[in-house]
Amino acid sequence: MAPRPLSAAELLDAASACRGRSAAEKGIYLAALGMPDQSFGACAALPIGARDAAIVALRQAMFGDRIELSAKCPNCEARLDVAMASAALLAIAGPAAEAAAEVVIDGDRFAVRPADSADLAAIGWIPDIDEARAELARRCLVPAEGAEVPPWLEEAEVDAIGAAMAEIDPAGDPFVALHCPECDREWDAPVDIAGVLAGEIEGAADALLDEIHLLAQAYHWSEAAILALGPERRRAYLARLQQ
Repeated sequence: MAPRPLSAAELLDAASACRGRSAAEKGIYLAALGMPDQSFGACAALPIGARDAAIVALRQAMFGDRIELSAKCPNCEARLDVAMASAALLAIAGPAAEAAAEVVIDGDRFAVRPADSADLAAIGWIPDIDEARAELARRCLVPAEGAEVPPWLEEAEVDAIGAAMAEIDPAGDPFVALHCPECDREWDAPVDIAGVLAGEIEGAADALLDEIHLLAQAYHWSEAAILALGPERRRAYLARLQQ
């Protein structure tokens, strides 16, 4: 079932819930909004690709398919503004693998599972990117019965596990191919759809709070009464205040 747009009151609540939260917490919360029949625990356990699919569906319901992104060139630091269809984020990586991926480490065979939001939360405190990547790879190893996950991994092993994770959940690490017109640099820029939607929700909520503030000052109505008017009635009253 496709998610519905948030009501004005729900938008304010969602903005409050997103502010100050970690990236992983925002992802779980927004996925739960897009999948109201699922618990927060169930959303936390979703592969990142499935979680982001729910977030994309919610974003489309709230703000439409067009998404505006910005990036900074890693070479010359020029700013790039990019418009794309939000649904394209899920198609960039291609179809998921049909069979579970496996890797061999020191002669032992391990299955590899897709990362979920709980994994991202667990590595969120690690400041070093390489160390965080290695810990994520360790967490996503599934040893055979009686075996143990290695306490540390070689760089090549981390790369092999990362490739296996991308094979089984290609939409779990969405990116957009960019080209800098200033220096001709080309690179793949990661897209944090949860962060994008959280920012849009917070921006829309701030604009709504401005409307509430002006109407409350002018007419002495409560927040609940102003929200109950609906967007068209609110705009009509605001237009009259500007006359």
